[in-house]
Amino acid sequence: MIRRRRLRGALALGLLSALSAYAPSASAQSPASGWALNRYEPSPVGDSFFLAEHPWYRGTRLVAAGITLDYAADPLSLTVTRPGQATEVRPVVSGMLTGHLGVAVAPLRWLGLHLSLPVALSSSGEASPVGVGPASGVAVGDLRAGLRVRILGDADRDPFSLHLGAVVFIPTGSQESNTGDGSVRFEPRLVLAGRASVLRWSVGAAFQVRSDITALDLAVGSELRLSAGIGLALLDDRLHIGPEAYMFSSLRDLPNGTGSAAFADRQWGAEAMLGARYLIADAVQVGLAGGAGLQQGYGVPSARGIFSIAYAPITRAPAAVDTDRDTVLDADDECPTVPMGDRPDPAHRGCPVADRDSDGVLDADDQCVDVPQGDHPDPARRGCPFSDRDGDGVSDADDQCAEVPQGDHPDPARRGCPDGDRDSDGVRDSADQCVDVPAGTHPSTVRVGCPAPDNDHDNIIDQPEGPDRCPDQPETFNGVQDDDGCPDGAVLAEMSGGEVRILQAVNFRTDRDEIVGAQSFQVLDSVVAILRASPHLRVDVQGHTDYRGSATYNLDLSNRRAAAVRRYLMAHDIVEERLDSHGFGNTCPAVAGTNAAARRANRRVQFVIITGDTPAGRCPAVAR
Repeated sequence: MIRRRRLRGALALGLLSALSAYAPSASAQSPASGWALNRYEPSPVGDSFFLAEHPWYRGTRLVAAGITLDYAADPLSLTVTRPGQATEVRPVVSGMLTGHLGVAVAPLRWLGLHLSLPVALSSSGEASPVGVGPASGVAVGDLRAGLRVRILGDADRDPFSLHLGAVVFIPTGSQESNTGDGSVRFEPRLVLAGRASVLRWSVGAAFQVRSDITALDLAVGSELRLSAGIGLALLDDRLHIGPEAYMFSSLRDLPNGTGSAAFADRQWGAEAMLGARYLIADAVQVGLAGGAGLQQGYGVPSARGIFSIAYAPITRAPAAVDTDRDTVLDADDECPTVPMGDRPDPAHRGCPVADRDSDGVLDADDQCVDVPQGDHPDPARRGCPFSDRDGDGVSDADDQCAEVPQGDHPDPARRGCPDGDRDSDGVRDSADQCVDVPAGTHPSTVRVGCPAPDNDHDNIIDQPEGPDRCPDQPETFNGVQDDDGCPDGAVLAEMSGGEVRILQAVNFRTDRDEIVGAQSFQVLDSVVAILRASPHLRVDVQGHTDYRGSATYNLDLSNRRAAAVRRYLMAHDIVEERLDSHGFGNTCPAVAGTNAAARRANRRVQFVIITGDTPAGRCPAVAR
């Protein structure tokens, strides 16, 4: 087992005979390969801490480049047990000196980019029997390429800031030299950092996506990484000093099948150190740090020492410069030449609340921030021009019909709307006492917009507005006093079942279309009276014959007889547009049978009322 950076391996007795110099006691496994052993990941060049990140961007500095040297003591040791002999500790890697070449640039106030290349300068120790050991000479490690983005705040100006970042480890190192994993690694990062007076702080979390590597009985793989640091910024920010630490844990399963490696023995570790950096002439940054490992884990040394030097010029604003005299120094003022005034913008330090449309109304109060209020501001909407899309003189904000002018007859109940006429009878809705019922051809003289009363539906208006002396009894249309509204004499025609039904026959000369008989003309006059009293009705005059004769002959005869009746109605002042005529021959019998009574019933004329559901030319009934 590994205890504080030392590998404890127990090799099988079979391997003991092949490797007499060692005494392993664990089960055999596949040959191990190396990995990027050095756990030190330097923060980007120019940062204040060594282990934790304290991000900087354009405005603090533009570019930084330098070298960091770190020496790790005893990062990897193997404890070997021989049967009957004392346990022996073999230093697989007893010392490792690594140089880190780094460069960082901040092209924007919210974006930073950085590169780092580790180089193993010197390694000491004794290789393990399965090939894990120190580098034999100078060896390049895995190249790191990263970025970070400021999400909220400024780490060196605000008590709290949030940053996101990521690093890609490009496999330029060597597994044989323990300077690389041999595969790409990826590490997303989150950093919280800030400053209060002279106190700087940082907390970071990262997850390194890493290929699985089995070395001895270790489970090297994807890792959780945490870091933290706190320090003092002294001597006008030239000196930074303070403690910091990091920890890691592998998250893959252990190779011996005993469970997860997360925070398991030998699979996690931590380091803590005290470091100081000093900035010379605002351009050259030198640093020195040292510390020790706090917990067992692969690659965690018993002690570590770090020295760094970098060219990292900072941008300093002239002391206490406040160009716009708004008490916010130019270094922190996002609008250094514009005073923030009495209404500072909470989102932009040192800036006034904006007036995007330059109409004198600040955006915070402006209901139309991109449209100037102009010479005619809307009294109902501050900062907005008076808007009247339909040009009726009523502001859109108050206009209930903003797209429709109110016209010469505005609706008194709906501002900016025209007074409607829902039933299209020419009477405005505001005055119409029957808004959904047209006044019709006989409008009431008492109720505006309503039809005159006709209680018995004989189309003769009831008294006192009309001549109907019998409002509860319909007129008998028989040619006798057909306009007084009272029933009199025999009924010859009536409104019934969607037609003007005649109660006596209209007769024709045999096989001719000539109307004959006084009774026939009295019946037709009754139909004329009904149509005159109901000027809105349209009728289809239909002719029918009995079964005798050929179908062609009967169809022609019925057409001619229907047309003859239509001509009679037109001759008595029923306009042509209200009348259609069709013949059906014997195809639409009203009564089934061939006897004399059936023949008389089927030789007939019908007056079918034309509606949307009953168009002209439709057979009204077929006998069954």
